[in-house]
Amino acid sequence: MFQRLSRTFLGALPVALALSVGAAPVAHAEPKAGGTLTTFTSGYRTLNPAVQSGASTGSPGSQIFAGLVTVGQDYKIQPYLAKDWEVSADQLTVTFNLVSGAKFHDGAPITGEDVKFSLETVKANHPFGAAMFGNVGEIDVPSPETVVIHLNQPVPGLLLSMQPLLMPILPKHVYGDGQDIKTHPRNMENVVGSGPFKVEENNPAERLVLVKNEDFFIEGRPYLDKIVYPMVKDPLTRVLMLEKGEIDFAPFSGIRPTDVARIERAEGVNLTTDGYDAIGYVHYFEMNLRNEPFSNREVREALAHAIDTGFLSKVIFGGKAVPGTGPLHTGNPFYSADVPMYEPDMDKAAAMLDAAGYPVKDGVRFSFVLDVPSWAPQAHVPMAEYIQAQLEKLNIKVELRKAPDFGTWVQRISSWDYEATMNGSFNYPDPTIGVHRHFDCDNIKNVIWANTEGYCNPEVDKLLDAAAVEVDFDKRKALYAELQKTIQQDLVFIYMPQDFSATVYSDAVGNMPDTPFGALAPMYDTYLDK
Repeated sequence: MFQRLSRTFLGALPVALALSVGAAPVAHAEPKAGGTLTTFTSGYRTLNPAVQSGASTGSPGSQIFAGLVTVGQDYKIQPYLAKDWEVSADQLTVTFNLVSGAKFHDGAPITGEDVKFSLETVKANHPFGAAMFGNVGEIDVPSPETVVIHLNQPVPGLLLSMQPLLMPILPKHVYGDGQDIKTHPRNMENVVGSGPFKVEENNPAERLVLVKNEDFFIEGRPYLDKIVYPMVKDPLTRVLMLEKGEIDFAPFSGIRPTDVARIERAEGVNLTTDGYDAIGYVHYFEMNLRNEPFSNREVREALAHAIDTGFLSKVIFGGKAVPGTGPLHTGNPFYSADVPMYEPDMDKAAAMLDAAGYPVKDGVRFSFVLDVPSWAPQAHVPMAEYIQAQLEKLNIKVELRKAPDFGTWVQRISSWDYEATMNGSFNYPDPTIGVHRHFDCDNIKNVIWANTEGYCNPEVDKLLDAAAVEVDFDKRKALYAELQKTIQQDLVFIYMPQDFSATVYSDAVGNMPDTPFGALAPMYDTYLDK
């Protein structure tokens, strides 16, 4: 039944987003219980994936909270808190039956009311909750172990959105107290989850420690006793710790392509690009479109002609990443190459700036501050420095403002208190999950990785609405092709090279999370053989 449901809601299975490099996972005998897995964090503001997207929250959040389903190899939807489910013939009603006896970390039972509360919370508060669940209507709870979701229209990506990364099951008795869920104190203190691991220690400046949930509803899981996330912001420091055996597992490692050979030479250390198929990580130069000069499309096109993403791909990513051409990752099943391209041409860029009303005056056309986030510095810092140097050739003065921490950058961008920023986000396999959020007029919110740039095009909204409910794959792909073309014509973002994502891990890690969502999926099967 699960494969049938997967096909019904996905339409087609995504292709791999990148060629795998590195060794295959080390073979072990039988899984072993016990042990402490050491990974890392580069900073987080919340442990609640219901209100924050991204790996910094999603990686630990998917261990703390369970979901209705998980996503296995080949994108097969698998049971988790939902032991099974049924979809009506018209695809407008989905009935989930929950496992019996599942409990939250505080011992309270997990019921259908918690599932309903969680879905409604994500829909209202997650950066792309409305895109995922905007067509969810009434939610019925006929019994404590049954949830019936009524849809206004079919939702092709619904089941993919039911995993803990995107829809964690929250305790209503904790979070339903009327406080703002985004700033709720229990997002960081005395966190009560539903997943395989519980929060033992949470010191964001130093480390996060998760311990085994002895009452987890899957018998015999998890294998690990603890997962420890020390704060390690610097990618080079992570490389040194990996080589010394001080870190066992480093997803989203920040390893530069030039460091791959070094890692592969280290004894007992392995590197792989598996586990990122569903991510589709794209980088982009984001501009606040509310004010001049970036509200002027001709200025944006001039900058697009000035920034040579092919050069960046070769220099920064060592030829291991390709230039982005639009909002969809080149490995996404809905990707289209039929979009406007802006070839490098500095003379054309200068002429366009003159025509747009920005001639050189006293040696400067205009100036702006480019915010550089603290995360992914191995990509964002050199790309920002390149943009600064390249635009100087056009007499544009760029001041780089490097954020001291993740929270500072988030506050600036989510409050729209910025001129331009380096940014990046995950596509996820279904565009309703990771792409719609950036372009929907209704998603212009003070939430990071929403439509923070302030873009609104009613024609794009129509395309988004139509694609969100189209169940025919070919028709849906045509809608997304038109969407990509329009967004590139409007130059909402200037797309940078796609990310080089790699996981570094020790020989001792067994059952390494290498499904399409990798370390953003629950790690109850992972163990240590040391």
